Amino acid sequence: MNFIKASTIAGYAFLSVFLILPLSLIFLQVATSIREVYNLISDPFYFNLSPEAFRNAFFIREIEPPVVVIRGPDLGVVLNSLWIATWVAVIDTTLGFILAYVLAKYVFRGRTALGLLATIPLIVMPFATAYVIRKILDPQWGTLNWVLHEVLGLPFRVEISGLAAVALVQSLMYLPIAYLNIYAALTRVDPTLEEVANNLGADEGRAARDILIPLATPGVAAAFVLVFIFAIDDVAAPIIFQDDPAARKLLAYQVYSKFLDQVRGQISPAAAFLALILLTISIAAFLSVRRYVGLRQYAMLIRQLRPKSYKPSPLGKVLIYLLAFPLVVAASTPLVGAISLVFAERWTITPLPESITLENFLRHVGWIVESEVFRRGIFNTIYYGISATAIMVIVGFLIAIAAARSRGVHIEALDALATAPIAIPGLVVAYAYFLTSLQISAAFKGTVLGDVLNPLQHPELYLIVGYAVRKLPFVVRSMYAGLLQIHKSMEEVALNLGDNYRGVSRKILIPLLTTNILSGALIGFVYITSEVSLSITLGALKGVGVDTAMPITAFMKERFESGVYGVQEAATLGLVLVAIQISAIMLTTRVLKTRYGFVL
Repeated sequence: MNFIKASTIAGYAFLSVFLILPLSLIFLQVATSIREVYNLISDPFYFNLSPEAFRNAFFIREIEPPVVVIRGPDLGVVLNSLWIATWVAVIDTTLGFILAYVLAKYVFRGRTALGLLATIPLIVMPFATAYVIRKILDPQWGTLNWVLHEVLGLPFRVEISGLAAVALVQSLMYLPIAYLNIYAALTRVDPTLEEVANNLGADEGRAARDILIPLATPGVAAAFVLVFIFAIDDVAAPIIFQDDPAARKLLAYQVYSKFLDQVRGQISPAAAFLALILLTISIAAFLSVRRYVGLRQYAMLIRQLRPKSYKPSPLGKVLIYLLAFPLVVAASTPLVGAISLVFAERWTITPLPESITLENFLRHVGWIVESEVFRRGIFNTIYYGISATAIMVIVGFLIAIAAARSRGVHIEALDALATAPIAIPGLVVAYAYFLTSLQISAAFKGTVLGDVLNPLQHPELYLIVGYAVRKLPFVVRSMYAGLLQIHKSMEEVALNLGDNYRGVSRKILIPLLTTNILSGALIGFVYITSEVSLSITLGALKGVGVDTAMPITAFMKERFESGVYGVQEAATLGLVLVAIQISAIMLTTRVLKTRYGFVL
């Protein structure tokens, strides 16, 4: 099987050149600046366990009316990141399990609506949703205090700021990730096991405690770790709340800030060291559930069983309608608010957006359509998405073939490498690519190739490859699962008739994998278009102009930071981004005549 061996080599070569080699430069930079790194570790700005760290975590500001201030402890950059990511993972896993259990096990009126509302936050409008939560939490003109003080008449106000505000934003953003993964785990449990337990006298609670929850634990653990990784990598929420010094004391924000310093020529070992810490934490979390998120485990996610269902008790119905529905509505509020920004004239010193009209919507869309720079950003987003998706499909097919049709330690290692980008923060990839690109362009300095490879002049190449590497696991997983459903005898017959494996792939495997290839490409494209970390770093290297390399998400950040009216432009760009994603989903759905719900 020379084709399979060649596929294995190609997979290793791609991941070695575009993942392992760039990341190794971070280790090298840290090793060559070990003295500066030691000084960094001893700085309380990065590690702070003194009693002062908890002084302003929670207090009451004695004014009229009194203000309850919730900020969270300031433990230093590294410990702050661990603290927030852990709390977000705990909250989302707990709430996600409740939602998943209710939707998987109970039959009640409104069940479909609850499921749809629970997945709404998957629609991504980077920066816009975080900005809406910032307006809701504004201590002076925010929606929350308007409801508490003006509507309900409570004699106090609430101020949620700093790290607590960042944690709240992330909890709302990543709740669907936990819910979908736990729901998939619950529906994989064979319902006959619960039926046997019921026949032996166990009620619903006993069956859930002794059978369902233990068997679903791997999925719950995977959901916890995925939310943890997403939260510790998130930079959009810290940027939105960066006016508060505490919100800037997070690993993601510091890596982003140090990246900008490097671009300006201010070389600091802190950038590489913080990127290394962020990478180490994420990889350690990933390895803790490695056995549950590999290619072979993912193949089991495809077959979901119809779980045993129950009718909730009267008290259970009350809890579902009073707790579950308000929870998903609250999680959907940021997206609704972000969309309302497109229709609003402004949202500054009022608790709700002002003058929501169709005329405002048309005017804001007109700004985007008439701007050559914004049109360029939309084109860049689609171009990067299609290009990176093409790379992912080609490389993903080769890796999937190798993993599905071969065995051995080297295949296990390839499986791990192909899945690892899920856990590697985008900011770390961006920083590693920037270091690598500087080395490459310097090696060819003074030549045409050196100019083409210069990241400050042509970051497009690094963006496309970076996107492809980061989202590769989604495509590989989809095709791998499809290959496991194709019996090897079909390939063996073609080989016995004299065809080679390349011909078998072209004539048999690819036609039979059409659904898996298209669905994997869809997932990859949608996640690429909403990618934040690479977009606001590598994508912004060339700056703003008619030949800009910035995608939509980078423009959204730039517009939000430009002033009051930039908020509407950013939200409108976010709506364009959502339209691109939904169009891709609808197109593929129409072609494949089926609907897709995918799990991270």
